[in-house]
Amino acid sequence: MPSPRRATRPLPDDRIETIRLLLRSGEVARALQEVGDRWSHLIMRDAFLGVRRFEDLRRRTGASRGTLTARLNAMVDAGLLYRSPYGTAPSRLEYRLTEKGLAFYPVAICMWMWENRWGGEHGLPPRLVHEACGHTLEPKLVCRHCARPIDRRELSYRAGPGLRGPGTARSATRRRDSTHREGDGVDTTMFHCVDTVGDRWTALLVGALFFGLHRYDDINAALGIATNILADRLRRLLAAGVIEQRLYQEHPPRHEYHLTEKGWDLFGFTIAMQDWGTRWMPVPRGPALLLQHEACGHRLRPSLVCGACGGDVDAREVRVDAAPRPGRLQRRGGQGKKPLVRRT
Repeated sequence: MPSPRRATRPLPDDRIETIRLLLRSGEVARALQEVGDRWSHLIMRDAFLGVRRFEDLRRRTGASRGTLTARLNAMVDAGLLYRSPYGTAPSRLEYRLTEKGLAFYPVAICMWMWENRWGGEHGLPPRLVHEACGHTLEPKLVCRHCARPIDRRELSYRAGPGLRGPGTARSATRRRDSTHREGDGVDTTMFHCVDTVGDRWTALLVGALFFGLHRYDDINAALGIATNILADRLRRLLAAGVIEQRLYQEHPPRHEYHLTEKGWDLFGFTIAMQDWGTRWMPVPRGPALLLQHEACGHRLRPSLVCGACGGDVDAREVRVDAAPRPGRLQRRGGQGKKPLVRRT
């Protein structure tokens, strides 16, 4: 048995209570109410690719008709998509992104970046081109005030005025079964990322670790979920290599949970989700979480920019290059597999 490591210092009760409120009613929690399951993320992926018709969405996501209908209706009600008639029959409808839906693009790109680095067993996107400058898009998440790349070690946080405002009602979110439907036409791009954090509770669990909660009881108290659900999500993250266990007590054995490099690499996704929730799902009392960029002293406002020209990245200014990236193995996608962007 490995020797126990020095345990992290327990957080004070008042800080755990603040984290509990942030996880249950903060901006990320509100955002995950609208895009917090596997199918919603895959629909957004395809919407950015310009896929708009029901049968195409069903084929590419692998969702059943009933599931896809329910998700599309919910996303229209949430203002992410709108229905647009096509053809001569009024009953023939497409699903297009609204401005709120287009604003989700930085979240989708952060997921794409993580998948591109860590999801080698799935179909990976070839190349994105930033049409504003003509270069291969290597997106970066930076501080809008100082243009410095966002580094988690240069951020601090405090509770905002909206922390104790009314929380969002919880909806039951069902984790998709791990058995993938990968029939003809199913696009496996981003499957690893969606399988990892494409679930509300898993995303909030990763958030708890970002806030510095490491022990099972503290995480459970902050999230307020059934122990069997928490144990399942921890097992999945361990299996994916996103977290690791560290023994800190031998008798009886006690472990802490810590993010690996792969887990910390989800920080951009979380920051982008936080920003989207702040902008598009505000509450009257103001934000629940205030992030400070210590490098420049301003409140953090993230911006997705092109690494070549420094310009803002807009979904409508990115195109797909069908040629695969040199040296990238596309085990399931094949040549010409489209990544997560297309004009809409």
